[in-house]
This record gives sequence, C-alpha cells and structure tokens, in this order.
Amino acid sequence: MTLRLIEMSLPKGFKEKVVDLLNEYNVIEIMDFEISNGLTLYKILVTTEDSESVLDQLEKSYSHLEGFRIFIMPVQASIPRIEENNNGISISEDKGKNSEKSERISREELYTNVRSISKPTRVYFVMVILSSLVASIGVLNNNVAVIIGAMVIAPLLGPNMGLSLATVLRDYDLALSALKSIILGVGTAIVISFIVGSLVSFDPSIPAIALRTDVAIAGIFLAFASGMAGSIAFTTDVSSALIGVMVAVALLPPLAVFGLLLGAGYYYLAIGAFLLFLVNLVCINLSGVLTFYVQRIKPLHTWEALSAYKITYLAIGIWIFLLIVLLALIQIRKII
Repeated sequence: MTLRLIEMSLPKGFKEKVVDLLNEYNVIEIMDFEISNGLTLYKILVTTEDSESVLDQLEKSYSHLEGFRIFIMPVQASIPRIEENNNGISISEDKGKNSEKSERISREELYTNVRSISKPTRVYFVMVILSSLVASIGVLNNNVAVIIGAMVIAPLLGPNMGLSLATVLRDYDLALSALKSIILGVGTAIVISFIVGSLVSFDPSIPAIALRTDVAIAGIFLAFASGMAGSIAFTTDVSSALIGVMVAVALLPPLAVFGLLLGAGYYYLAIGAFLLFLVNLVCINLSGVLTFYVQRIKPLHTWEALSAYKITYLAIGIWIFLLIVLLALIQIRKII
C-alpha cells in the first residue's frame, strides 16, 4: 500500500464543508492547521489509488477560492505504521458513488513526472549524444554489453510517453515539447552515427547491423510491449530505469545503424534500418496512447474529456494507418 499526503490551503471557515466532502471518499486521516494570511492548511492522507478522485473533487469544489493551492507528496513511511484497516476502517472499501478507484497515481502527479522528462533540455541533448556514440561503437564492434550500455543512458522514453500523455489529455503544450524533444533526439542520433559511419570502415554483415536492417514480427511486439510497459511504469509510480532500457532496445540501435550505414554509403540497407525505427516509433506511441486510455487518464472537466476522447480516437487511427503504410513499404522494398 502506497500513500499520498495532500496539503491544501483554503480561506478560514470551510472546515466542516471539507470534512463532509471528504467523508464520501477513502480518506485515512485529515488534519487542519491555522496558518497566516487568514488561511487554513489541511493535511489529507489517502492511498495512491484514491488520490485522483479526492484531488478532482477538491479542485472542482474550491479552486475558485482565493488562496487555494494543493501540494501532493509521496509518503515513504510513517510512525506508527499505517495498516490497511487502521482504526477499524477499511480504506479499500468504496464509501460513495463519487469514489473512482484506479490502480495508478493521480493525473496531476503523472503529468508533472512525464512533463519533466519530455523537455528538450541541455541534459537531454548531452545524453542523446553520449548514447548515440556508445551505441555506434557497440554496433560496430558487435558488442552486446556496450549496446546495452547505450540503452541504459538513452533518454528516448520520456518524450514518447509525453506525446502519448498529451494525446489523451488534449495538452498541446506538452505535445509540442515532446515532439521537439523527439525530433531533436532523432536528428542528433542520426548526425552522430552518420559522422562515425563516414569515418570508420566496417562490414555491414556484422550481426549487430544485419539484425537491424529488416523488420521482424518479434521486433514489432517488442515495441508494443515497450510502450505499454513505459506507460504502466509511469502511471503506477514504478521506477522507469528498466523500462527505459526496453524502449531504447526498440529505438536507439536501429537509429544508430541507420546513421552508420548512411555515412558509409550503404543506402539500401540504411533505408531498412530507418523503416524499422519508424515502425518501432509508431508501435511505441500507439501502445502508449492505448494504455493511458485504458487506464482512464483524461482531463478533469467533462467538456475537455469529450474533446480529448475525439483526439485520442483520431490519434489511434493515425498511428494504425501509419503502421500499415510502413509495413506496406517494407514489403515493397523486399520485392524490389
């Protein structure tokens, strides 16, 4: 059982209303303190799964008040320990029709986490350069351990998850930031590996290269699994380090191979590697959008949610169409 501590500030005089409101939800404990500027600070302890329904109701009820603000903090531990049936109250029992149980973190917490790693920052740019160099060296030497090292430091997970989340939330700012990061990352990886490929002589039949110049069914499933795993890792607050490796398996190596082959003049093989990368990119984003949608991640207000659903359905259709087109191009290339 993981917990979240919600701290909310409101003008004085709302204590009874807040308590009555929260009685309809699975709240473990409520504390209130008088603070400066005529405000009251409420500390509300809930399970992670119940936090979104509580936060949504608090925002709907009090966001119009001056001084309203909410902070969300993970609870690492408490003394004394909090048991699931503390004080005889089962916190897993639904208390009201408004309580929407979901086995994930709240929308706002998820949004903050994903947005922070979707931005095209200087650190992101440096990590793309380093991972591209390491991947290129690993591929040229057919060294699996070095390739895995590139996968570990590859930062491509964040922007792709950001794009998927932006789709289901209808958030254009997040979508633009994620797209900028993806384009920057892909372009940088291609440039770095192109330079390496133009400077170093190598045999394109190297297994690490030959493996990534064609699309296999297993690779498509890997991309789908990576996207789903990445989405679930973020929504359930699981460490994304291992998931980042899985996404890098599907994205970074074929991208590095494409740049290497392009720089060395093996254009036909390079096209195959790039098609593999595009298929994996589409699969990851398609599975990410589907996973966020199934987990009922949507905007707070109903009218925004309806608009977001339309965009989500449109995005799913576009991703599926692009996947079909790419698979058709791959088959045409094999015939030619």
